[in-house]
Amino acid sequence: MANLDFYNKEIAKIQQELLNKLDNVVKGLSTLTDTELLQVAQQIDFYSEMEKIGYAGLLSKVSEAYDDEIAMIYAELSNRQLAKISASNVEVLRQLKEFELSFLSDRVKQYSNQVKVAMLRGLITGQTTAQIMESLTTTYGVGSFISSSESAFLIEDSFSRFSQSVTGKVYEDFPETKFQYEGPADSKTRQVCRRAIAQSGQGLTKKQIDALGYVNFTDRGGYNCRHRWIKAIVKYTPEQIQARKGLYQDED
Repeated sequence: MANLDFYNKEIAKIQQELLNKLDNVVKGLSTLTDTELLQVAQQIDFYSEMEKIGYAGLLSKVSEAYDDEIAMIYAELSNRQLAKISASNVEVLRQLKEFELSFLSDRVKQYSNQVKVAMLRGLITGQTTAQIMESLTTTYGVGSFISSSESAFLIEDSFSRFSQSVTGKVYEDFPETKFQYEGPADSKTRQVCRRAIAQSGQGLTKKQIDALGYVNFTDRGGYNCRHRWIKAIVKYTPEQIQARKGLYQDED
């Protein structure tokens, strides 16, 4: 599966460039009266500015990553000489991708609006340019909000759910297809994930997976899960099956 590691690095650069530009913006606006400032405020659009700085291009790269994920799963179908995905499912996946991209852009729009409000609040209350910029940098600088570690987790989690949704949709017409639960088995692994690894050694259909009750196909073990359901291609030996079961002590 692809990843969006590049997103957080690039969004941080865009974030910093916007803040660099704001110093001159604040200086220019500080000469206006409150009435003039409120009139000008209606025209301020920091999201559009972020698009010009590079966010439009970044969002395009993210869209390509989603397309690559879909293409990779399509290729798997082709390699296995299975029927092509239906036109209706192609449209569903296209819409799903648009939803995911909206999730990203909406967060950036929210960030840009918060920066705008904070800047205007500082100007109206008589703060100096230095005070306003210090406040903006502290609250909305690199490492905060859209470039925070929490944001990175949200984005990666969203992408992995998308990948599983695509896999589930692509194989919808092949209900007999079996999947195995793959991923790390370490100190961070949830008990439900250990149990899913243990139970899926010989493969489970999507219907069987969703009937487990403690995990499902799309969400797997929950938020920021590091595991995924993959097409069962590995033929485990009896010893390997037993080793997988050993990851979950209560498993028969």
